[in-house]
Amino acid sequence: MVNGKLVLAIDFDGTIAELSFPQVGALRKGAAKHIRKLHDDGHYIIINTCRSGKFEGMAHDFMQDHGIPYHYMNSNLPELIVEYGQDCRKISADIYIDDKCIGGLPSWEQIYQIIQERLEEHE
Repeated sequence: MVNGKLVLAIDFDGTIAELSFPQVGALRKGAAKHIRKLHDDGHYIIINTCRSGKFEGMAHDFMQDHGIPYHYMNSNLPELIVEYGQDCRKISADIYIDDKCIGGLPSWEQIYQIIQERLEEHE
């Protein structure tokens, strides 16, 4: 946690947008709404994607076109880089949200609830 807020690493393809690489798929149901809520709650949103170059630019444009706020894409929070004295390749986060997780991706409504429960555990 940073300043009492969670760092959330959110995968792009298959999690925010339907899987359609190299194109960008349709917005997944509930993704924009719940990511906005998480951002508004003060959590740090890092988009964690294998996309690079022009393909990463396509993801950035998609996020902007759908009004989905985030802090960084494929980059660690500067506060954590200072804290750990390095900028590793793996995104440092409290929670990773990814369609490739064991058990599959819950709905975005369930994801939001899980995050709220995790916060209560830290209080």
